[in-house]
Amino acid sequence: MQISFATAPGHPGRPNEDLVLAGPDTVLVLDGAGLPDGTATGCAHGVPWFVRTLGTELLHRALDGTRPLADCLADALAATARRHGPACDLAHPMTPTAAVALLRRTEDRAQWLVLADSTVLVDLPDGLRAVSDHRVGEVTDRQLRDLAHRLDGLPAADRRTLLADAQRQAMNTPDGYWVAGPDPAAAHHALTGTAPWPDLRSAALLTDGAARPVDDFATTDWPALLTLLQDTGPQSLIDHTRTLEHTDPHHTRWPRTKTHDDATAALLRP
Repeated sequence: MQISFATAPGHPGRPNEDLVLAGPDTVLVLDGAGLPDGTATGCAHGVPWFVRTLGTELLHRALDGTRPLADCLADALAATARRHGPACDLAHPMTPTAAVALLRRTEDRAQWLVLADSTVLVDLPDGLRAVSDHRVGEVTDRQLRDLAHRLDGLPAADRRTLLADAQRQAMNTPDGYWVAGPDPAAAHHALTGTAPWPDLRSAALLTDGAARPVDDFATTDWPALLTLLQDTGPQSLIDHTRTLEHTDPHHTRWPRTKTHDDATAALLRP
């Protein structure tokens, strides 16, 4: 496999909470759930540590091609929870979490897993499939409507804090959305799929920050985005996304809680 990727923080002064890891037959992309500055998480380590730890644990398990990807993720979540230590309160509503995108070759099959709002694109003879779990976005849209009277007139930072708190109340619940956090059971709510490896022409793994041109801005579609990746590389997609974001600095054309988000794109060619 040939894997190329690019990643960029949403803001130069903040750490990039995305992560890319790869092995001979496996690539994964994690997107740590960013929180407003000053938010207490109950964790002594923080989101970047959680993402790095979970990514390492997950890659180690996914390299064993005999185990289902959801089981690999569940075990990695349990191992990461143990590594937090007694100084961390994993019951805290703001404990670190992440979205997960994973693709693996096992013998003659391509296998993928998506948990939360990252995306896996798989280009197959019967068409391009985009695998993404938009439940978190649906929850956010519902909360924006329900909280409209409280959000109106608030400064941007206060809006983000109020929405983040509301989102976390819906996290890993049957009527909410599922994300990689302290509960290993979330892994079995991931979207998974498989296809013959010889049929795979290319694939891409994207955090939601890199998928904005399709998911949030609707300025292009998945086939055109994959063509951009293939023709000019992952960095060009991130640059294109940043250009779009700069045209709407006040979030009037495309309502969103952050002008820029951490963005990561990985392109896989068999």
